[in-house]
Amino acid sequence: MRTYDCRRALGWLVLLAPLFAHAQAHPDAATAATWVGVDTADGRPSSVRLALQPASDTAQIVFGEPRNCRLDARLSHQGDGQLQYDLVGANGGRWCNRLYPGRVQLQVGESQATLQVRSDAAASEASLWASGQVPAAARLPAALAGRWATQVQGAANLPVNLQLTLAGSEPGDLGSSLAYASPRNCRVPLRLEGRTTEGAWYSVRPGNGGAACDRLVGRWIVVQTLDDTPRLRIEPAIGECAPGCVLQRVTP
Repeated sequence: MRTYDCRRALGWLVLLAPLFAHAQAHPDAATAATWVGVDTADGRPSSVRLALQPASDTAQIVFGEPRNCRLDARLSHQGDGQLQYDLVGANGGRWCNRLYPGRVQLQVGESQATLQVRSDAAASEASLWASGQVPAAARLPAALAGRWATQVQGAANLPVNLQLTLAGSEPGDLGSSLAYASPRNCRVPLRLEGRTTEGAWYSVRPGNGGAACDRLVGRWIVVQTLDDTPRLRIEPAIGECAPGCVLQRVTP
């Protein structure tokens, strides 16, 4: 029979006490198990997500594109508003391999936290928000959520319908997608990496195949509202939607 460690549980309560003191103003921060933020990589926003699992004293850090990798960590120390972890695994990728083996430190505030990951070869630092407390400037605007449509020029200059579905609002959120209609007939999932003054940036993940979709993998879909008109562009450019395709709302 597994015995629950009351001292360890008390340690978590002491660590999170400042958050409970502000629970009414920040209801999600007091019990946050997921923290999200945005870093910059190659001049573009790149999501960072930290998922805490207090029951098992473990945590998982997921970096967005172009790093696109994951680190696993185990709690080694807690106190003074800090959680410290030892990295115990990486799923590959040049960036995560440089950080592993290494140490992780999470400095917890009211609704924000500072995440530091360090090894002998590299270091990473990002400001995170408790999921549900991400400020408006870093979220997808609610007015852009939903389904959108536009057209691109296909072979022989024939139009091809494109549908863009935007779901989720925080950096690292999945559920969005881009789909081409016939004759391309393919779809790719998207991950929201973050927002800049240029718009909301989505990384393109491998989809169900097809040359048109495969060439999007490793690129970004940028959605921006200009003069009250939502537009889509592909970064780096591939000759379509440059400078931007006008999006039309798809009604149910």
